[in-house]
Amino acid sequence: MNRLDIFSDKDTYELVLDVETNVVNDLLKDTKAIVIDKNVLELYKNQYCFEDEKLILIDALEWKKTPEEALRICEEIMLKGVKRKDKIVAIGGGITQDLVTFATSVLYRGIKWVWLPTTLLAQADSCIGGKSSLNYKSWKNIIGNFYPPEKIIVQSDFLNTLSDKDIRSGIGEILKVHLLSGVAATESIVEQLKTYKDDQSIMSEMILNSLKLKNKILEIDPLDQGLRLKMNYGHSFGHALEAATNFAIPHGIAVTIGLDIANYIAFKYNHLTEAEFLKLHSLISDNLEQDDFVVFEFKDFLEALQKDKKNDAQNYNLIIPVAYGEVALTPFKMDQNTESLFHEYFEHFYQ
Repeated sequence: MNRLDIFSDKDTYELVLDVETNVVNDLLKDTKAIVIDKNVLELYKNQYCFEDEKLILIDALEWKKTPEEALRICEEIMLKGVKRKDKIVAIGGGITQDLVTFATSVLYRGIKWVWLPTTLLAQADSCIGGKSSLNYKSWKNIIGNFYPPEKIIVQSDFLNTLSDKDIRSGIGEILKVHLLSGVAATESIVEQLKTYKDDQSIMSEMILNSLKLKNKILEIDPLDQGLRLKMNYGHSFGHALEAATNFAIPHGIAVTIGLDIANYIAFKYNHLTEAEFLKLHSLISDNLEQDDFVVFEFKDFLEALQKDKKNDAQNYNLIIPVAYGEVALTPFKMDQNTESLFHEYFEHFYQ
Protein backbone atom coordinates (compact mmCIF):
# COMPACT_ATOMS: atom_id res chain seq x y z
CA MET A 1 0.00 0.00 0.00
CA ASN A 2 1.35 3.42 -0.98
CA ARG A 3 0.75 6.38 1.30
CA LEU A 4 1.26 10.14 1.03
CA ASP A 5 0.92 12.97 3.52
CA ILE A 6 -0.84 15.82 1.71
CA PHE A 7 -0.14 19.37 2.84
CA SER A 8 -2.83 22.03 3.28
CA ASP A 9 -3.13 25.38 5.05
CA LYS A 10 -5.31 23.67 7.69
CA ASP A 11 -3.97 20.20 8.49
CA THR A 12 -1.84 17.60 6.80
CA TYR A 13 -4.14 14.82 5.66
CA GLU A 14 -3.51 11.26 4.53
CA LEU A 15 -3.86 9.65 1.11
CA VAL A 16 -3.63 5.87 0.76
CA LEU A 17 -3.73 3.75 -2.38
CA ASP A 18 -5.44 0.37 -2.75
CA VAL A 19 -6.67 -0.70 0.67
CA GLU A 20 -8.53 -3.96 1.30
CA THR A 21 -12.26 -3.99 0.55
CA ASN A 22 -13.07 -4.63 4.22
CA VAL A 23 -11.31 -1.36 5.17
CA VAL A 24 -13.69 0.56 2.91
CA ASN A 25 -16.69 -1.39 4.19
CA ASP A 26 -15.78 -0.63 7.82
CA LEU A 27 -15.63 3.05 6.89
CA LEU A 28 -19.07 2.88 5.24
CA LYS A 29 -20.54 1.19 8.31
CA ASP A 30 -19.16 3.87 10.63
CA THR A 31 -20.67 6.86 8.82
CA LYS A 32 -24.20 8.27 8.88
CA ALA A 33 -24.17 9.55 5.30
CA ILE A 34 -22.62 8.47 2.00
CA VAL A 35 -22.73 10.98 -0.84
CA ILE A 36 -22.27 9.00 -4.05
CA ASP A 37 -22.55 9.35 -7.82
CA LYS A 38 -25.56 7.31 -9.00
CA ASN A 39 -23.52 5.62 -11.71
CA VAL A 40 -20.83 4.54 -9.26
CA LEU A 41 -23.44 3.09 -6.92
CA GLU A 42 -24.96 1.04 -9.73
CA LEU A 43 -21.56 -0.35 -10.75
CA TYR A 44 -20.26 -1.15 -7.26
CA LYS A 45 -23.34 -1.86 -5.12
CA ASN A 46 -22.41 -5.54 -4.93
CA GLN A 47 -18.74 -4.93 -4.10
CA TYR A 48 -19.15 -2.56 -1.15
CA CYS A 49 -21.63 -2.41 1.75
CA PHE A 50 -23.96 0.47 0.93
CA GLU A 51 -26.88 0.86 3.34
CA ASP A 52 -29.82 2.50 1.56
CA GLU A 53 -30.78 4.75 4.46
CA LYS A 54 -27.32 6.38 4.39
CA LEU A 55 -27.21 7.18 0.67
CA ILE A 56 -27.34 10.67 -0.84
CA LEU A 57 -27.33 10.32 -4.60
CA ILE A 58 -25.74 12.73 -7.06
CA ASP A 59 -26.21 13.10 -10.81
CA ALA A 60 -22.63 13.89 -11.82
CA LEU A 61 -23.54 16.35 -14.57
CA GLU A 62 -21.68 19.57 -15.26
CA TRP A 63 -24.83 21.67 -15.29
CA LYS A 64 -25.67 20.45 -11.78
CA LYS A 65 -22.33 21.59 -10.33
CA THR A 66 -23.96 24.62 -8.73
CA PRO A 67 -24.37 26.26 -5.30
CA GLU A 68 -28.02 25.17 -5.33
CA GLU A 69 -27.04 21.51 -5.67
CA ALA A 70 -24.42 21.88 -2.92
CA LEU A 71 -27.10 23.27 -0.60
CA ARG A 72 -29.39 20.36 -1.47
CA ILE A 73 -26.62 18.02 -0.33
CA CYS A 74 -26.36 20.00 2.93
CA GLU A 75 -30.07 19.50 3.50
CA GLU A 76 -29.84 15.76 2.79
CA ILE A 77 -26.91 15.41 5.20
CA MET A 78 -28.89 17.15 7.95
CA LEU A 79 -31.91 14.94 7.28
CA LYS A 80 -29.65 11.90 7.87
CA GLY A 81 -29.05 13.19 11.40
CA VAL A 82 -25.41 14.12 10.82
CA LYS A 83 -24.01 16.48 13.47
CA ARG A 84 -20.91 18.62 13.45
CA LYS A 85 -18.82 15.96 15.24
CA ASP A 86 -19.75 13.30 12.66
CA LYS A 87 -17.92 12.31 9.50
CA ILE A 88 -19.39 11.56 6.07
CA VAL A 89 -18.03 9.62 3.10
CA ALA A 90 -18.11 10.83 -0.52
CA ILE A 91 -17.58 8.60 -3.56
CA GLY A 92 -17.42 9.73 -7.18
CA GLY A 93 -15.51 11.86 -9.65
CA GLY A 94 -14.59 15.52 -9.86
CA ILE A 95 -18.14 16.90 -9.93
CA THR A 96 -19.02 14.96 -6.79
CA GLN A 97 -15.83 16.24 -5.18
CA ASP A 98 -16.57 19.89 -5.99
CA LEU A 99 -20.09 19.65 -4.59
CA VAL A 100 -19.14 17.78 -1.43
CA THR A 101 -16.10 19.96 -0.73
CA PHE A 102 -18.29 23.05 -0.78
CA ALA A 103 -21.20 21.46 1.10
CA THR A 104 -19.09 20.05 3.94
CA SER A 105 -17.21 23.33 4.32
CA VAL A 106 -20.34 25.41 4.92
CA LEU A 107 -22.56 22.96 6.82
CA TYR A 108 -22.15 23.62 10.57
CA ARG A 109 -19.15 25.75 9.46
CA GLY A 110 -17.38 22.53 8.54
CA ILE A 111 -17.82 18.78 8.99
CA LYS A 112 -15.25 16.04 8.44
CA TRP A 113 -15.36 13.89 5.32
CA VAL A 114 -13.47 11.04 3.66
CA TRP A 115 -13.06 11.01 -0.10
CA LEU A 116 -12.95 8.02 -2.47
CA PRO A 117 -12.26 9.35 -6.01
CA THR A 118 -13.47 7.03 -8.76
CA THR A 119 -12.23 8.62 -12.01
CA LEU A 120 -8.65 8.77 -13.24
CA LEU A 121 -8.87 12.55 -13.41
CA ALA A 122 -9.87 12.74 -9.74
CA GLN A 123 -7.41 10.07 -8.60
CA ALA A 124 -4.39 11.57 -10.35
CA ASP A 125 -5.11 15.26 -9.82
CA SER A 126 -8.15 16.85 -8.24
CA CYS A 127 -8.43 14.57 -5.20
CA ILE A 128 -5.67 16.52 -3.44
CA GLY A 129 -5.56 20.24 -2.88
CA GLY A 130 -8.95 20.64 -1.21
CA LYS A 131 -10.33 22.99 -3.84
CA SER A 132 -14.02 23.32 -4.77
CA SER A 133 -15.17 24.92 -8.01
CA LEU A 134 -18.84 25.54 -8.74
CA ASN A 135 -20.48 27.07 -11.80
CA TYR A 136 -22.84 30.02 -11.56
CA LYS A 137 -25.06 30.93 -14.53
CA SER A 138 -22.65 31.28 -17.49
CA TRP A 139 -19.50 31.48 -15.33
CA LYS A 140 -17.41 28.32 -15.15
CA ASN A 141 -15.77 27.40 -11.79
CA ILE A 142 -16.37 30.89 -10.42
CA ILE A 143 -17.54 30.02 -6.88
CA GLY A 144 -15.48 27.90 -4.53
CA ASN A 145 -13.17 27.57 -1.55
CA PHE A 146 -10.60 25.27 0.04
CA TYR A 147 -11.71 22.51 2.40
CA PRO A 148 -9.74 19.25 2.21
CA PRO A 149 -11.06 15.88 3.36
CA GLU A 150 -9.74 14.19 6.47
CA LYS A 151 -8.54 11.26 4.37
CA ILE A 152 -8.43 10.12 0.73
CA ILE A 153 -8.60 6.49 -0.37
CA VAL A 154 -7.58 5.84 -3.99
CA GLN A 155 -8.81 2.45 -5.22
CA SER A 156 -7.40 1.64 -8.65
CA ASP A 157 -10.15 -0.97 -9.18
CA PHE A 158 -12.56 1.89 -9.90
CA LEU A 159 -10.65 2.53 -13.14
CA ASN A 160 -11.71 -0.85 -14.55
CA THR A 161 -15.21 0.41 -15.37
CA LEU A 162 -14.17 3.70 -16.97
CA SER A 163 -14.64 4.33 -20.67
CA ASP A 164 -11.69 5.04 -22.96
CA LYS A 165 -12.73 8.71 -23.03
CA ASP A 166 -12.75 8.85 -19.22
CA ILE A 167 -9.25 7.37 -19.13
CA ARG A 168 -8.02 9.84 -21.75
CA SER A 169 -9.64 12.66 -19.80
CA GLY A 170 -7.59 11.68 -16.77
CA ILE A 171 -4.46 11.41 -18.88
CA GLY A 172 -4.99 15.08 -19.77
CA GLU A 173 -4.43 16.12 -16.16
CA ILE A 174 -1.51 13.70 -15.78
CA LEU A 175 0.07 15.35 -18.82
CA LYS A 176 -0.51 18.79 -17.34
CA VAL A 177 1.32 18.26 -14.06
CA HIS A 178 4.24 16.44 -15.69
CA LEU A 179 4.73 19.00 -18.48
CA LEU A 180 4.93 21.89 -16.00
CA SER A 181 7.25 20.12 -13.55
CA GLY A 182 10.54 20.28 -15.40
CA VAL A 183 12.42 18.51 -18.18
CA ALA A 184 12.87 15.24 -16.25
CA ALA A 185 9.16 14.93 -15.47
CA THR A 186 8.29 15.83 -19.06
CA GLU A 187 10.62 13.20 -20.50
CA SER A 188 9.30 10.64 -17.99
CA ILE A 189 5.68 11.03 -19.08
CA VAL A 190 6.69 10.96 -22.75
CA GLU A 191 8.09 7.46 -22.16
CA GLN A 192 5.33 6.20 -19.82
CA LEU A 193 2.52 7.11 -22.20
CA LYS A 194 4.05 4.82 -24.80
CA THR A 195 3.43 1.71 -22.65
CA TYR A 196 0.74 2.43 -20.04
CA LYS A 197 -1.99 0.67 -22.05
CA ASP A 198 -0.05 -2.58 -21.93
CA ASP A 199 1.07 -2.45 -18.30
CA GLN A 200 -1.32 -1.64 -15.43
CA SER A 201 1.60 -0.96 -13.11
CA ILE A 202 2.61 1.97 -15.33
CA MET A 203 -0.79 3.57 -14.77
CA SER A 204 -0.44 3.21 -10.99
CA GLU A 205 3.03 4.73 -11.21
CA MET A 206 1.70 7.64 -13.29
CA ILE A 207 -1.03 8.33 -10.73
CA LEU A 208 1.38 8.28 -7.80
CA ASN A 209 3.96 10.43 -9.61
CA SER A 210 1.27 12.97 -10.53
CA LEU A 211 0.15 13.24 -6.91
CA LYS A 212 3.73 13.63 -5.70
CA LEU A 213 4.41 16.39 -8.23
CA LYS A 214 1.25 18.25 -7.30
CA ASN A 215 1.92 17.78 -3.58
CA LYS A 216 5.28 19.55 -3.96
CA ILE A 217 3.39 22.57 -5.27
CA LEU A 218 0.78 22.39 -2.48
CA GLU A 219 3.53 22.48 0.15
CA ILE A 220 4.62 25.86 -1.19
CA ASP A 221 1.27 27.36 -2.23
CA PRO A 222 -1.77 25.60 -0.72
CA LEU A 223 -4.18 28.49 -1.43
CA ASP A 224 -3.52 29.10 -5.12
CA GLN A 225 -1.84 32.49 -4.65
CA GLY A 226 1.32 31.97 -6.67
CA LEU A 227 3.09 28.78 -7.69
CA ARG A 228 -0.12 26.71 -7.65
CA LEU A 229 -1.52 28.90 -10.41
CA LYS A 230 0.73 26.85 -12.70
CA MET A 231 -1.76 24.00 -12.24
CA ASN A 232 -4.08 26.05 -14.47
CA TYR A 233 -1.85 25.27 -17.44
CA GLY A 234 -4.25 24.36 -20.27
CA HIS A 235 -7.29 25.19 -18.17
CA SER A 236 -8.22 28.67 -19.36
CA PHE A 237 -8.52 27.35 -22.91
CA GLY A 238 -10.04 24.08 -21.72
CA HIS A 239 -12.77 25.80 -19.72
CA ALA A 240 -13.55 28.07 -22.67
CA LEU A 241 -13.88 25.03 -24.96
CA GLU A 242 -16.18 23.34 -22.47
CA ALA A 243 -18.42 26.40 -22.33
CA ALA A 244 -18.36 27.02 -26.09
CA THR A 245 -19.43 23.42 -26.78
CA ASN A 246 -22.01 23.38 -23.98
CA PHE A 247 -19.80 20.87 -22.13
CA ALA A 248 -19.85 18.36 -25.00
CA ILE A 249 -16.07 17.99 -24.47
CA PRO A 250 -15.16 16.30 -21.15
CA HIS A 251 -12.99 18.37 -18.84
CA GLY A 252 -9.75 16.42 -19.18
CA ILE A 253 -10.08 16.22 -22.96
CA ALA A 254 -10.65 19.98 -23.10
CA VAL A 255 -7.58 20.48 -20.91
CA THR A 256 -5.56 18.25 -23.25
CA ILE A 257 -6.50 20.50 -26.18
CA GLY A 258 -5.88 23.54 -23.96
CA LEU A 259 -2.32 22.36 -23.33
CA ASP A 260 -1.74 22.23 -27.06
CA ILE A 261 -3.11 25.76 -27.52
CA ALA A 262 -0.88 27.08 -24.73
CA ASN A 263 2.14 25.33 -26.25
CA TYR A 264 1.34 26.78 -29.69
CA ILE A 265 1.27 30.30 -28.26
CA ALA A 266 4.57 29.62 -26.49
CA PHE A 267 6.04 28.45 -29.80
CA LYS A 268 4.79 31.56 -31.64
CA TYR A 269 6.41 33.73 -28.92
CA ASN A 270 9.68 31.75 -29.18
CA HIS A 271 9.41 30.18 -25.70
CA LEU A 272 9.43 26.74 -27.33
CA THR A 273 11.37 25.72 -30.41
CA GLU A 274 9.46 24.25 -33.32
CA ALA A 275 10.93 20.84 -32.51
CA GLU A 276 9.81 21.09 -28.87
CA PHE A 277 6.31 22.16 -29.84
CA LEU A 278 5.97 19.37 -32.38
CA LYS A 279 7.23 16.79 -29.88
CA LEU A 280 4.64 17.92 -27.32
CA HIS A 281 1.95 18.20 -30.00
CA SER A 282 2.56 14.59 -31.01
CA LEU A 283 2.35 13.46 -27.36
CA ILE A 284 -0.88 15.39 -26.82
CA SER A 285 -2.42 14.27 -30.10
CA ASP A 286 -1.95 10.64 -29.09
CA ASN A 287 -4.42 11.31 -26.25
CA LEU A 288 -7.11 12.64 -28.61
CA GLU A 289 -9.63 11.04 -30.96
CA GLN A 290 -11.47 12.55 -33.91
CA ASP A 291 -14.78 12.87 -32.09
CA ASP A 292 -13.13 14.97 -29.35
CA PHE A 293 -13.07 17.95 -31.73
CA VAL A 294 -16.62 19.21 -31.25
CA VAL A 295 -17.69 22.06 -33.54
CA PHE A 296 -18.20 25.43 -31.82
CA GLU A 297 -18.52 29.14 -32.59
CA PHE A 298 -15.23 31.01 -32.14
CA LYS A 299 -17.04 34.02 -30.67
CA ASP A 300 -18.48 31.77 -27.96
CA PHE A 301 -14.97 30.54 -27.17
CA LEU A 302 -13.68 34.12 -26.85
CA GLU A 303 -16.63 35.17 -24.71
CA ALA A 304 -15.98 32.28 -22.31
CA LEU A 305 -12.21 32.91 -22.27
CA GLN A 306 -12.78 36.57 -21.40
CA LYS A 307 -14.62 35.47 -18.23
CA ASP A 308 -11.63 33.53 -16.89
CA LYS A 309 -11.05 34.60 -13.28
CA LYS A 310 -7.29 35.10 -13.80
CA ASN A 311 -7.90 37.91 -16.32
CA ASP A 312 -7.88 41.63 -15.63
CA ALA A 313 -9.72 44.33 -17.56
CA GLN A 314 -7.17 44.56 -20.39
CA ASN A 315 -5.44 41.17 -20.46
CA TYR A 316 -5.92 37.47 -20.89
CA ASN A 317 -3.70 36.17 -18.08
CA LEU A 318 -2.70 32.72 -19.29
CA ILE A 319 -0.44 29.96 -18.04
CA ILE A 320 1.87 29.13 -20.94
CA PRO A 321 5.33 27.54 -21.27
CA VAL A 322 8.23 29.95 -20.88
CA ALA A 323 10.66 27.10 -21.59
CA TYR A 324 10.47 23.35 -22.18
CA GLY A 325 9.10 21.92 -18.89
CA GLU A 326 8.41 25.30 -17.28
CA VAL A 327 5.27 27.48 -17.30
CA ALA A 328 4.32 30.88 -15.91
CA LEU A 329 1.38 33.27 -15.73
CA THR A 330 1.74 35.55 -18.75
CA PRO A 331 -0.45 38.53 -19.81
CA PHE A 332 -1.72 38.90 -23.39
CA LYS A 333 -3.66 41.93 -24.54
CA MET A 334 -7.34 41.37 -25.23
CA ASP A 335 -6.98 42.53 -28.81
CA GLN A 336 -7.21 41.32 -32.38
CA ASN A 337 -3.56 40.24 -32.52
CA THR A 338 -3.92 37.87 -29.60
CA GLU A 339 -7.29 36.56 -30.70
CA SER A 340 -6.07 35.96 -34.25
CA LEU A 341 -3.39 33.71 -32.76
CA PHE A 342 -6.08 31.62 -31.05
CA HIS A 343 -7.98 31.45 -34.34
CA GLU A 344 -4.82 30.42 -36.18
CA TYR A 345 -4.38 27.46 -33.82
CA PHE A 346 -7.93 26.22 -34.45
CA GLU A 347 -7.54 26.55 -38.22
CA HIS A 348 -4.37 24.46 -38.26
CA PHE A 349 -4.81 21.91 -35.47
CA TYR A 350 -8.45 21.64 -34.32
CA GLN A 351 -9.59 18.94 -36.71
